[in-house]
Amino acid sequence: MSIENMIGNLNENQRAAATFSGAHALVLAGAGTGKTRTIIARAGYLIHSGVPADRIQVLTFTRRSAKEIIERVRVGLGDRAEGLNASTFHTWCMTLIRRMPKLFGCVGHTVIDREDQIHLFKLLRGSEKTNQIPPAAMLCDIYSYARNTRSSLTKTLELHYDEQLPVKEKIADVIRAYEAKKRGRHYLDYDDILDVVATVLKQDTATRDYISQQYEHLLVDEMQDTNPLQWDLLEPLCDRVKLFCVGDDAQSIYGFRGADFRNVHSFTQRVQDSVVLRLEQNYRSTQEILDLSNWLLTKSPIDYNKRLVAVRGNGHKPKLLDFQSEWEEGRWIADDIARRRDEGADWAQHMILTRSAFAARAVETTLLARDIPYVFIGGTKLLESAHIRDLLSLLRIAANPLDELAWMRFLTLWPKVGDVTANRVIEQFPTTGEVSAFVSVINRDDKLPAECKLAFTKVAGMADNPGAAYIAAKQALWPILEHSYTKDWDRRRGDFDLVEKLVKRHTSILAFIEEYLLDPVSTSDVKRAENEDVVTVITIHSAKVSVIS
Repeated sequence: MSIENMIGNLNENQRAAATFSGAHALVLAGAGTGKTRTIIARAGYLIHSGVPADRIQVLTFTRRSAKEIIERVRVGLGDRAEGLNASTFHTWCMTLIRRMPKLFGCVGHTVIDREDQIHLFKLLRGSEKTNQIPPAAMLCDIYSYARNTRSSLTKTLELHYDEQLPVKEKIADVIRAYEAKKRGRHYLDYDDILDVVATVLKQDTATRDYISQQYEHLLVDEMQDTNPLQWDLLEPLCDRVKLFCVGDDAQSIYGFRGADFRNVHSFTQRVQDSVVLRLEQNYRSTQEILDLSNWLLTKSPIDYNKRLVAVRGNGHKPKLLDFQSEWEEGRWIADDIARRRDEGADWAQHMILTRSAFAARAVETTLLARDIPYVFIGGTKLLESAHIRDLLSLLRIAANPLDELAWMRFLTLWPKVGDVTANRVIEQFPTTGEVSAFVSVINRDDKLPAECKLAFTKVAGMADNPGAAYIAAKQALWPILEHSYTKDWDRRRGDFDLVEKLVKRHTSILAFIEEYLLDPVSTSDVKRAENEDVVTVITIHSAKVSVIS
């Protein structure tokens, strides 16, 4: 496929957007209007017009989207697309941090995920029964929301947690302790990754100039899901690079972390020399479905100012079915899919959307009862599984010996090593130093099993050889993990081979952990290719972040 085909296959509005010649553009793209096709064509058009591929950065919300964009541009342009950058906001910022760690103050830092954050907040808030401070998970939500929206703690509590206002000062104390712990242990949580880069861009002109010299164009997908913190990443670069942002203000799904559709509605006020372009021809649905969608938009107090038109023409009107229970609903779904299969449809032509993983249990049960093959998307992420986290704890301490959370998990894996012993060992560690200093502390402790000491000694110093480190860690921990997960070991053991395939792609442990914590993969993502003809059961949220328009 040539650039002529990439552009020639677009409709008039898509083509106008892809070949836009002004400074900045916001493309308002309704559902199913081919926004991804348009952003792909935009990248291809820029490269064809003479912009070096490596001076274009595409920002998306999932690794899958980024990979899809790069692959489809390469199909169209071949070698000319070599060097095109596409990544999530977090991965882009992490790339900048690893490229200039001293500048961002992040030398040797480890990325921690939400489970790690919650564990830290649990330790810092205390566990007294009379404790009035919110649970650790809520503390994590409060902290993250405030940072993503650039709001004060007071404003965050007033808006969403007003019942916690009486203990505001205690919450503030825990948050300050959390931030001190992160600094001391060289941790970066998800919000730090964006905040560190946004803050330096805003405050340091030289850094802003240097980064803007790397890019001529920033292409931003799903603009409606950006929050104030992400806007702070883009805003300092607006007078230095050209923004091409695509989004649909009616499809925002990240309100829980501060997504602000005003980044769409106020775009032309915020970005000088910008215009708004629209895509309203829908390729996914029939007009009856779009009529319902258009009607719902008219009922909103927000003026969306769009009306989708179906290219596919007319079809069946949507039906609302009422069931007495989730099990009755599940049986109807299974029966309906089985009937369609008997009429010649493939299993893979069917997708079942569920509100949550928990809500899918009745549907899964009925599919199993009818021997209908399916894959569930939206469940446990591969690197979030307990047995995988156990093994990765050893890799984490090899890469960052100051990682207290990883030490606690690794040490308490062993028989007769509880929290008290683990804490005592950790307290003996130096606050800085080489891995060898930590090996010395471990080796002279009489309470730790010889197998524990040997396991750490084997992977110590392997920070830049993740493949070898993973194999060594798996060999050392296999007996203890098999004993810990006896009940479902047969199910879990296959996951280790899946992770091994992923880890071998990287040149450092920190880079591996960062990639799959910033954009996790689930077991179904890795295994899905094993059987293509299956019904897909997927949460609405996963469907939104997975589907390529």
